[in-house]
Formats: sequence, structure tokens, C-alpha cells
Amino acid sequence: FAEAGNSWSEFRDYKPFRLKRSAGVGVRIFLPIFGLMGIDWGYGFDEVPQSPGANGGNFHFVIGQNF
Repeated sequence: FAEAGNSWSEFRDYKPFRLKRSAGVGVRIFLPIFGLMGIDWGYGFDEVPQSPGANGGNFHFVIGQNF
């Protein structure tokens, strides 16, 4: 996957080309007992203000489906 996004507190601060970018890979499998299970690894490319170390690689584990 690859994605980009950001949030702004006011519309006047909106800058559509200042996006935080990330990419990664993941695997999903359906198990009748648990439902959908998956593991993802994502990598954030851009620094996050007031959150040093928030970028870089992270693993995510998922059980069940999101609504």
C-alpha cells in the first residue's frame, strides 16, 4: 500500500501539497474462528512535528474487520 494525508485545524491553513507519506506491505487471511486476521508493516517517510521518532517502520496486527 501507499498513502498520503494530513490534517489542518482551519481551512485557511490548508496546503494540499504538504502531505505526510507512507508505504508498506501486508497480508490478510480469513480464519473461520477469528474472522479476518492480518499483519502489516508500514514505513513513514516524513517527520511529524512534535512527535520525534513517529516516522520510520512499524508493525500492525489486525483481528476482525473494521466497519
